[in-house]
Amino acid sequence: MSKNQELQKWVNVWQRNYIYLLLPENTNVSDIQMQLDAICAEENKADDKAEIYFTLLPLHDIVLGEELSNSIGPVMPAIVLWIISGLTLVVILSACFNYTNLSIARSMRRYKEIGLRKVIGAGSSQVRLQFLTEAVIVSLVALLLSFGIFLVLRPQFINIAPELLKMVKLDITIPMALMFVAFALVVGIVAGSLPAIFFAKVGIIHALKDVSSIKVFKGLSYRRALVLVQYTLTLIFITSAVIGYVQYKDILAFDLGFSTENILNISLQKNKPEALINKLKAMPEVTGVSQSRLLTSVGNAWGGSMKYKDLHDSAIVLTNIVDENYIPLHGYKLIAGQNFITRPVTKDATSEVIVNEKTLKRFSIANGDPEKAIGQEVLLNNKKLAIVGVMKDFHYGKLDSNIEPVVLTYLTPDAFLTSDGRDGLVNVRVNTSNPIETMAKIEAVWKSLDPVHPFEGQFYDDAIEEAYNELSAMIKVIGFLSFIAISIASLGLLGMVVFTTETRLKEISIRKVLGATSGNLVLLLSRGFVMLLAISALIALPITYIFFENVVLTNFPFHNPVGIGELFAGLLAVLAIAFVMIGSQTIKAAQSNPAEVLKSE
Repeated sequence: MSKNQELQKWVNVWQRNYIYLLLPENTNVSDIQMQLDAICAEENKADDKAEIYFTLLPLHDIVLGEELSNSIGPVMPAIVLWIISGLTLVVILSACFNYTNLSIARSMRRYKEIGLRKVIGAGSSQVRLQFLTEAVIVSLVALLLSFGIFLVLRPQFINIAPELLKMVKLDITIPMALMFVAFALVVGIVAGSLPAIFFAKVGIIHALKDVSSIKVFKGLSYRRALVLVQYTLTLIFITSAVIGYVQYKDILAFDLGFSTENILNISLQKNKPEALINKLKAMPEVTGVSQSRLLTSVGNAWGGSMKYKDLHDSAIVLTNIVDENYIPLHGYKLIAGQNFITRPVTKDATSEVIVNEKTLKRFSIANGDPEKAIGQEVLLNNKKLAIVGVMKDFHYGKLDSNIEPVVLTYLTPDAFLTSDGRDGLVNVRVNTSNPIETMAKIEAVWKSLDPVHPFEGQFYDDAIEEAYNELSAMIKVIGFLSFIAISIASLGLLGMVVFTTETRLKEISIRKVLGATSGNLVLLLSRGFVMLLAISALIALPITYIFFENVVLTNFPFHNPVGIGELFAGLLAVLAIAFVMIGSQTIKAAQSNPAEVLKSE
């Protein structure tokens, strides 16, 4: 059977053929699925070794859906979009709370003005309109400023995650601009509605009273409720950024079961490897060279159908084609048997295979005993091979996937002479104090052999880091949003501290006359805010912990648990900022001259 005929077989699932169905409106999708199931059942009767089934996939679920093997293009899991949207909403809400907080504080100083306006005939609707108008104007001005910041940050964002440009566009169009204007109007109305309603309801006779003492729930004033919500959201934000960053670093440093340090992988690009390998071995910086079909642990995968003895069931196993130098170069651990014994020169002459522990368990080879598995025969893609070695399990895929059965077969000179597009790699271990200079020397060797194709070499550790680019980009975005959130919250807290110290300035002066020290005054004024931060921490930290352990990190079977330090790092940062602002304003108030403050009493 020719290669083309093989690709046309019913059981071939790797050929990229896409079929699109345009269904009439109000079509029952389950009826279509039943017809597809019937077709599959009929076709599967001709082959008892495979079972193929079709599933309908809506267009909107291709990009924002599950990442499938042999996917049509880039995929962004829906959970990622929801997380980014949630974080953005937190920033918007935090900004709205902050504006409301500052508006109430600022408007309380204008309270007599509001009472006077009502005395001369202003109605509640006019007071509401005044506050809403101010909020909308501020929101529109903020939109203009944010557009300028967007123009500055757009190139940096593209550099953080250039692959995102395949899925999203960062161009401003007229319809999008109008949507942002409408959004700014909504944000202004939302942010200004609470102050507008709050002050419109206040009667004239209360104009000289402290309306900040009006309770909303459980003894908290409006101002304290806003600070509580704001800091709860901010703590969730900054703690998520810290946990995400620590987990990302742990992933990059995770023990994959083999060594990647100082290994440079060079794509052969259809070139024969012998001349390149000989020149590389002559370099003093090169301590070892091997060959492989693909790079593992970065998301690449190649599989084959494997069967043991006369058992009817067969399963897909992950494969890689390597030479005899590959295992020692990468430090794979052989727990039984040995490296490849024979050195065949053609694929058809290959007779040996090296498997991992998971393969023994999956096929019940020698009851999972590595020593007894040596010499056992398996069928790999209908070719009989003998097990000569058993490796300790390692991570063939990324850390968001489980450890699977893996087999290594021997790389022969004709191994890459196929039409599947695989070029193969030369793996080079280097020992140098100047990797940039060494890379330049290796590139010069490549150009001496192939002046046409550009040199394509990358260190293994860099390839692994690149494999988690999406995660890295998300951490950077979350970190940036965390900075914005904590800045907004800090400004809100500063406004409330300034307002509190000003309204209690006479009390501070009296206490100072009676002998209170600056430290006593700082404790007096900060006690309430610290209690609010403590309540925020009791709410935010458990929520963040549960979210990561039960939602985010479940996508990574191999991860370190969230540590206490990661949870409390954000809280300590927020407390430090709060104490600086509270202390600075309190000390400023404490240093005021009591005689000047109390002279009107």
